[in-house]
Amino acid sequence: MSSDQQPINPARFAEALKELPSESLALKVAELRNSIAHLDYSNAELKPYAEGRAPTLDQRDGPAQPDQDCVDAIAENEVVIGRMQERIELIRKEVEDRGMSWREFQGKPDDEEAPADAEPNADATTGGSLTNGVNGHGPTGGGEAGEHPAWRDGTFQAGTLSQLSLEDRELLRQLESRLPPEDDEDSDGGMHL
Repeated sequence: MSSDQQPINPARFAEALKELPSESLALKVAELRNSIAHLDYSNAELKPYAEGRAPTLDQRDGPAQPDQDCVDAIAENEVVIGRMQERIELIRKEVEDRGMSWREFQGKPDDEEAPADAEPNADATTGGSLTNGVNGHGPTGGGEAGEHPAWRDGTFQAGTLSQLSLEDRELLRQLESRLPPEDDEDSDGGMHL
């Protein structure tokens, strides 16, 4: 691990879950899944260096060789991912012990069944994919074979200001009102603090 602090053991984690409301359990599942997606994405980015298919900065002049730091980072990430998946299973057990449906925690009501041939991120109005390449700048649009699944399953999302609550919009309005008006006379073209 990166620090000396050890993670909570599974028995203590399971015991702590008993005191949490179901909303907190749902948030914890989402948090864990988000963390797993980021670690998977990191591992996918490190893999070419760990396998020696891409040169690291210190290997620019010679042939690419496996980078041990990347190998170690991937191994550590895999351990953390396994621990997080174990925690999700502990939450699942707690949810089911409470008589609740685990499908609700996956964002799927029990009575809703997706058609077997439906694409998970298909846009119902156009039949196209809701994703549009990596960060929206892919050469051929969404659904690229090399695209990480986190971009396709909605884990990584780009928010918009319209998604802000009324309170957050009011805070944003107040912040913007404190900013000086933009002058076209700024020769540097930058922000001055």
